[in-house]
Amino acid sequence: MKISDIVNSYGENHTPYQGNLVNHLPMGQLAVYKLTEDLEKTKSYSELYIENRDINKVKEFFDEVENFEDALGERSQYESLLSFLKKEITHNNVYYYIEKMLNDYPLGMSSGLFHVLIRLAYAYEGYELDRDYLPEVRRAVAYYITAYREADQFTRKVIGDDILKEASSLYSNTEVQRILSEKNSLGQKMKALYDNKEYMQNGFVVDGGEDAKLKAVLNLSLNAYLNSGSIVALHCITGTHALIVLKTFQKDFNKNIDILTTCILTHLIAAELGDYKTSNYSLEELSWDDLNYKIEEEKDVHAVKLDYTSQVLNNLYPDNRYIVSAAKRLHKLK
Repeated sequence: MKISDIVNSYGENHTPYQGNLVNHLPMGQLAVYKLTEDLEKTKSYSELYIENRDINKVKEFFDEVENFEDALGERSQYESLLSFLKKEITHNNVYYYIEKMLNDYPLGMSSGLFHVLIRLAYAYEGYELDRDYLPEVRRAVAYYITAYREADQFTRKVIGDDILKEASSLYSNTEVQRILSEKNSLGQKMKALYDNKEYMQNGFVVDGGEDAKLKAVLNLSLNAYLNSGSIVALHCITGTHALIVLKTFQKDFNKNIDILTTCILTHLIAAELGDYKTSNYSLEELSWDDLNYKIEEEKDVHAVKLDYTSQVLNNLYPDNRYIVSAAKRLHKLK
């Protein structure tokens, strides 16, 4: 048994969709395997996940498509596009198709609450471990295209140290608050924000190099999450991790960080998460080993993914807030 056997045995029968939600199983599977290096635990986790969830089954009958544009933003075309990709994506060109998503469709990176980006990153990591992960890469590409929702990009630049102040000012803007009060769903609010000239002018990206930009946007996302526990803020963290994982495939990583920053700010504001101040949390007796203990029995897939993401990001940019964030989601804060 290999990790690809476990992931593919579920993935070939299920779509990336779970009603109006997202099927997180392939990401949860790889996160558990990365944290435990134990295939049996990963298999047990898979069975636990599938037990009480109604994941959409793949359709037996569907129309054929011949290119990405026919399926762009059309979740009903998932099976059609996947059928096309089974013939198109091989070991010889798999990296080309990952590159294509990130360079031809970068404004779609936050689609489905960043899940298209996250699933693509996990698929790539799995493929690097096990070449029989190729079908999961195809599924991730099909998901990226069919779930596509186009974002935008801010152009005004601020220094990284000012990101919390600038984000708070943007959230408090009178026009922004008007939009938030008039729209109902997260998607409606985000679309209205992107369509608003004043919002796009007042929005901002971080000036500087890649690390300065990533540290700043993670600073914002971590504080927003720790102050709210919001699933939206959580995915801003895991989405940033995904973009970093896929760095090698991006022709202009610096520009893509600007798109990510725009998406994160817009998601946080649309979710009405406006508290970005830094709070103090006790680190007493917190350790990664404690958090990972029996992780395969954790029913909250977001806790599993955040635990894995937090450890990776903490190694890149050491910060006590990562272990606190993981512990918060795992309900292990005292």
